[in-house]
Amino acid sequence: MFDNREADVRPEALAAAVDRHAADDAIFTSDTGMATVWLSRLVRMRGTRRLIGSYNLGSMANAMPQAIGAQLWAPDRQVVAFCGDGGLGMLLGDLMTIRSERLPVKLVVFDNRRLGMVKLEQEQAGLPEFGTVLDNPDFAAVAEALGLTGIRVTAPGELDEAVRKALALPGPVLLDVLTNPAEVAVPGKPTVSQGGASPSPRSRRTCPPVPAER
Repeated sequence: MFDNREADVRPEALAAAVDRHAADDAIFTSDTGMATVWLSRLVRMRGTRRLIGSYNLGSMANAMPQAIGAQLWAPDRQVVAFCGDGGLGMLLGDLMTIRSERLPVKLVVFDNRRLGMVKLEQEQAGLPEFGTVLDNPDFAAVAEALGLTGIRVTAPGELDEAVRKALALPGPVLLDVLTNPAEVAVPGKPTVSQGGASPSPRSRRTCPPVPAER
């Protein structure tokens, strides 16, 4: 496919797999951005599932600390954090908190090597992508070095079993999934006006006016 030349995992497939394997009383948290988009579309709040986020404030890197708080509040419930790679990278030190407190949090990392929502906003405005590429480490290896279970998924065929395993294992788990950075989140009810990008403010300032016909 032209929008997924490296055959990375589709983020929708990751969210759907988590929905299939997560407990009916799971507590979900999500980083503001593309992780929230995929959760909102593909994870069903069935049973007594609950969702925590920072949707009015648009915070970054909130999923992991909120998951820590939720797990301390409900130690017997499954807690699943939908983490963007940018958000997780900001707060890697909290992995040590999860280890030291022995919290069985499950961290699902949408590792698209991008600040995905910023990339999408730039493209929607007709701008080239700039400053959004992330030089990520192997987050699963980082988790292992800190005493957590780390699982890394690099191909679609590995996904379902890896998600099942990550959610079934006792103790804290970080599931690092390489997802497609070119995936586009189309609105649920797209309009014609959303199909074309508006000219940027710079282009409006620098383009000369069209002379009037005589």
